[in-house]
Amino acid sequence: MKPVPVTVDYQAAKTFRSFHSDKTSFVRGMRGPIGSGKSVGSMIDLALEKALVQQPNAAGLRKSRWGMVRATYPELKSTTLKTFQDWLPDSICPVKLNESPITARLTLPLPDKTVVMAEFVFIALDKPKDLGKLLSLELTGAFLNEAKELDKAVADTITSRVGRYPSVREGGPSWSGVIMDTNSPSEDHWYAELEQDPPDNWTFYQ
Repeated sequence: MKPVPVTVDYQAAKTFRSFHSDKTSFVRGMRGPIGSGKSVGSMIDLALEKALVQQPNAAGLRKSRWGMVRATYPELKSTTLKTFQDWLPDSICPVKLNESPITARLTLPLPDKTVVMAEFVFIALDKPKDLGKLLSLELTGAFLNEAKELDKAVADTITSRVGRYPSVREGGPSWSGVIMDTNSPSEDHWYAELEQDPPDNWTFYQ
């Protein structure tokens, strides 16, 4: 397998440098205005940091699976997926739009002869019954894009689905957790309430 030349010109802002360096929080939230780079930084954190340092299995494969969640299907395709493809081109991470849910698979040989094999599952949760989509997933981690548009039940459910891939037989995940980004919600929104009184091992950035 020949390495594919890839250049990613990403310069983390000060807050995101702290966000990326946080290796211990199970849930990390990032709040900021439109156009502040929240979605880009979050995707980079999963795809080009956490996936690359996943412990390789006996075959030298660094396997991981990530849930990419948005409130509606149109927003998922026009915003979340578009941003993802801007930073992870089809040459290394082809997207299968005809699958349900939409999936993308990153195959990236590294200089140490291991190979990153990361799967990204794009999920829209338009209706409460769509939570069932999450219950069958075995994930390494997840990204809740624009969390203020999602029900609290989504955050509660997704936190129970991460840390389940790869299997223990393959070494288990080196890191598991959930990332959320959002524009500023109202003061009585569940995100704002958690931000004010975070659970153990949850960290919020602004």
